[in-house]
Amino acid sequence: MKYVDNKDNQLFIKEKAIEVPKANELQIEVYSSGVNRADLLQKKGHYPPPAGESEVIGLEVSGKISKLGSSIKNFKIGDSVCAILGGGGYAEFVNVDCRQVMPIPKNINIDDAASLPETILTVYENVFNVSKFQKGESILIHGGSSGIGTTAISILKNFTDKIYVTAGSKEKCEACISLGATKAINYNEKDFEEVLTKENIKIDVILDMVGGDYFKKNLKILNFKGRLTYIAAIGGIKGEVNILHIMNKQLRVSGSTLRSRSPELKGEIVQQVLKEIWPLIEEEKIGINIFKKFPMKEVNTAHELMESSKHIGKILLTIKGEK
Repeated sequence: MKYVDNKDNQLFIKEKAIEVPKANELQIEVYSSGVNRADLLQKKGHYPPPAGESEVIGLEVSGKISKLGSSIKNFKIGDSVCAILGGGGYAEFVNVDCRQVMPIPKNINIDDAASLPETILTVYENVFNVSKFQKGESILIHGGSSGIGTTAISILKNFTDKIYVTAGSKEKCEACISLGATKAINYNEKDFEEVLTKENIKIDVILDMVGGDYFKKNLKILNFKGRLTYIAAIGGIKGEVNILHIMNKQLRVSGSTLRSRSPELKGEIVQQVLKEIWPLIEEEKIGINIFKKFPMKEVNTAHELMESSKHIGKILLTIKGEK
């Protein structure tokens, strides 16, 4: 099979034999693979795969089941599925634990479904499980126009009308509003802390992928018993904090990663998403936001776009049928 290999921060196509799935795994013939910022980190050597996972880049795919491990009972060959991976998505075939696999929503085509697993599971876990978001609460999403951000807006508009986001241009802010955000703040023109403070808006939950000097600002605008959850630190891993803000307002600061979790733990989130989010997708209450698709051979161009942050929504690699 063809797969994407990495040398000196340049990705290129190689070939290798297809591995046989283990008893608890199924094999997916990959139609599309999602491109995520974590892929850029892995390419640069900063985010190696967990022990036992494929060294091939790629954390989410969609496609059809081509082989079944000996203990698989809930899927059959030919099923259209999408899956969250620990690695291996930039390839024509991938083996994955069956607990990390989901049927594709009825109204989503097989190519577009690769945009779902990583963002939806990340948003669901960090907003509803980690941050304990309650219906009607206010939420601030940093990076509102990213794949995570647009997914969060699309999901949360079903639970609240108090969705605030930051984004880096007028176009991105307008896109966030069109998806369902209540207010979008262009961080290149205005300070989000000043804007929200001036308008006396208190935030119950903040989903932050920026880190750095946002930390101190986030704490100031959080409501009493507010929750701040980190899913990345694009702006830096260090931030100054006034501990009294945390104490006096009884704040909770947390963070999480999805990739390093066991198939069992990922499977628990998968089951929650299938129950709570998949029906909303099929009822067209949650949309998908795909910015651009690239053939597998243009993977470096796809990564350049991701690194530029000029996209709004998801970037995909189309793999099935490429010559």
